[in-house]
Amino acid sequence: MPATQIKGAPVLHMESVDKSFRATRALSEVDFVVPEASLTVILGPAGAGKTTTLRMIAGLEQPDAGRVVLGGEDVGGWEPRQRNVAMIFDNLALYPNKSGFENIASPLVINKVGEAEIRERVESIAKTLQIAHVLGRLPKTMSGGEKQRVALGRALIRTPRLFLLDEPLSSLDAKLRIELRAELRRMQREHGYTFLLATPDYHEALAVADTVIMLNHGRVVQIDKPQVIYDTPADRETAIFVGAPQINLLDAAYHAKSDKLYIEKAGVRLDLPDHLAEAVRARDNGFELGIRPENLVLTDAEDAAIAGTLTDIEPLGPKSVVTVRVREAEFRVLIDSKDVPALALEQTVGVELSNQHRMLVFDAKTGMRLRA
Repeated sequence: MPATQIKGAPVLHMESVDKSFRATRALSEVDFVVPEASLTVILGPAGAGKTTTLRMIAGLEQPDAGRVVLGGEDVGGWEPRQRNVAMIFDNLALYPNKSGFENIASPLVINKVGEAEIRERVESIAKTLQIAHVLGRLPKTMSGGEKQRVALGRALIRTPRLFLLDEPLSSLDAKLRIELRAELRRMQREHGYTFLLATPDYHEALAVADTVIMLNHGRVVQIDKPQVIYDTPADRETAIFVGAPQINLLDAAYHAKSDKLYIEKAGVRLDLPDHLAEAVRARDNGFELGIRPENLVLTDAEDAAIAGTLTDIEPLGPKSVVTVRVREAEFRVLIDSKDVPALALEQTVGVELSNQHRMLVFDAKTGMRLRA
């Protein structure tokens, strides 16, 4: 039988795990740690390997190489029921012939918890998840969002050492999704739960995570605090995936005579920030320059380092994204929507850097971020 948590050990350690399905490599040398009482998020696009990773931890798949270590013990030979993890995957898997109440209560019934305690705990979790109205109904009468919250309630009502959550909020409308992710975070902190949550939504990851594991093409690309992932992504693909409006990526080169960055397609030279100097001065074959839209501002064209034509305005509520075409290059700029009425398409505008130290550079071939 599984042993109790070994003192000082992380709740989970994935040790260099590989997994293939026939000719397809799903996971390659996946290695990370989940500390106790933390909320760790696996972030990545569809097909990155997020669900396969969770299924491996749950015991629904076996690794081809490497180890899954839970509470300090290799659980490679353990059945799913022995691992003491609660799972909620995106297929929901509710009992079709049981009511919402019975679905949520099922883990407690299996563990022979008293009837009064079951009722109290089910009603409490139903209130938190705003599903008290479906406790007496069968899953076939529930909406997709209601089913997802019932499945989430069934997982949360247990007290396992690890919760595995695979896109648990994906079927909910935007308002409820924001409310429930805040509630999940509150519950995790108050009760000391250990959550490992997989999502393709970087907003969700940045909002709730203690640590983000960036997964892409079955490989761990970066493990960092949420803001670090955003500010200093490990590679080009992470920079594109994390952030909206999308980062501006422009082919650039170092211009030795002027000690400036040269963007040939735009025909402009920019001052070389100190934090990039060492990284780019040795790059004879060029690189990609990354500038997030919020680090650019619109100015008068006359005195601007970059001047071009305003080609698009995209309203986003309090903010708007404008696109400025400069010869063969485009710059997306995030501005206050209150400034939009003063603008017109096809007018000439200037673009300046507002946060030069936030500029990023990437290797043109490998896509890896260049560092000093």
